[in-house]
Amino acid sequence: MVVNELDALREKYESCNTIAFADLSTQMILVTDSSSNRRREVLDDLCAEASLLLGANGKLAIGLKQSNSALVASKSSVRIFLRAEDEPNDVLCCICAPTVDAGAFLADARACIDRISSAA
Repeated sequence: MVVNELDALREKYESCNTIAFADLSTQMILVTDSSSNRRREVLDDLCAEASLLLGANGKLAIGLKQSNSALVASKSSVRIFLRAEDEPNDVLCCICAPTVDAGAFLADARACIDRISSAA
């Protein structure tokens, strides 16, 4: 089910080239869907960035309170991180082109992580 959910989201948004489902409690990427061959180190760094931005295991890395989403934009990419509503250690880590429709993508990605997390 997780693979199908990630496939559907990435197919809907061609500007999104990597989506990873991660468990912040173990700091591990569990499943990825990508149009490129990203090295394991890149995915590990993506998970570490999610942990830093969102906080893990109820602990903050930065900021005053835990966040359920974060977006980091550069000239070459937009990295989007979303925490599941009911399982705070389940997150989606996404790498998209700067042309991504961030609002629409966030809404669909939020629904995707909540479906994945509730089925796990």
